[in-house]
Amino acid sequence: MENNHVQPDSSAEDFFGEPISVYTDAEAVEDGVLVDIGARARFLGFPVNRMTGNLFEDLKPFAEAETPLFEGDFADALASILRTKCQLAKGDPGNTGEIGDMYTLPPNLWLVRNEVGGWTAMYPEDY
Repeated sequence: MENNHVQPDSSAEDFFGEPISVYTDAEAVEDGVLVDIGARARFLGFPVNRMTGNLFEDLKPFAEAETPLFEGDFADALASILRTKCQLAKGDPGNTGEIGDMYTLPPNLWLVRNEVGGWTAMYPEDY
């Protein structure tokens, strides 16, 4: 009987073949698809260091409204919002502790482990 499942030590390239194109983190940040938000909020020992541009624009007015409470520091205000949301995170049963792990944050957000040593906050439709 033939074994058709991917072995745990197989790479994605072994399974899917050579990538047609690669869109790097740096390119996504340069294009505004992702925003580098620093590392002021942490989740499970890793920084929440990326956010999709769509989510950033939606959270920006709330962080700006909170900025005076953080001595004018927008990044600290945004990190506070993220820390609050992360307290309500629920993990996906398929998480393995590696890149690609996913957590849901209410009301309709995802936190996905990224390739640059942290987490990316996003809307599901931004995935």
